[in-house]
Amino acid sequence: MVAALRDGGYVSSLADPDVWMKPQVKANGDKYWQYVLCYVDDLLVISHDPKQAMAYLGSRFTLKEGSVKEPDVFLGAEIKKWNLNDPNNPTKTRWAMSSDLYVKCALADVEKELADVHKKLHSKVTTPMTQSNRVELDTTPELDAKRANYYQGLIGTLRWMCELGRLDILVNVAMLSRYLAAPREGHLEQVFHIFGYLKSHGRSALVFDDTKPFFAEDRFKKCD
Repeated sequence: MVAALRDGGYVSSLADPDVWMKPQVKANGDKYWQYVLCYVDDLLVISHDPKQAMAYLGSRFTLKEGSVKEPDVFLGAEIKKWNLNDPNNPTKTRWAMSSDLYVKCALADVEKELADVHKKLHSKVTTPMTQSNRVELDTTPELDAKRANYYQGLIGTLRWMCELGRLDILVNVAMLSRYLAAPREGHLEQVFHIFGYLKSHGRSALVFDDTKPFFAEDRFKKCD
């Protein structure tokens, strides 16, 4: 794959070696970067002419029949088009990324595990963490090796949700990630609280709008 991408004029990004870039020019003469995101045997092309990129890759590799299409799922994220409801441009759409499906599957797994020990998630949870909780002051017993490993797995699941756009739980997951080496029962309860929150607030999406924001210059103080 690396040799084929280099032969096609792509260079690996310094920020992420699995992101490959190639300079391109739009029909109106504007320059831009075409991207190819690689993950094992999955490819995602971001370009004004994605068919040209996929045709080149198809000439070097055998692509699965029916797999060359607009993206719908990539690394656990749902990819879809989003109407921005712009009154000046009613048909204006942009790409959006959602973690809804991943959250739904993770919740099903957690609820099954809890049901096996006759427990369940809290309902109607309004915040990602109980407001009076101080995880750094928790003195509950430490988890045994098996439950600690389970805690670590749940934190990994939550951290991937954050990668997929669940920024509303980012701070709380980061706080609980500090105790991966020696988690306590109270920390595990807070993780279950986050999943209870996700059960009540399971839908979320990031919309990638390229509209340039307007800033009134008179709001900013002129300084030397």
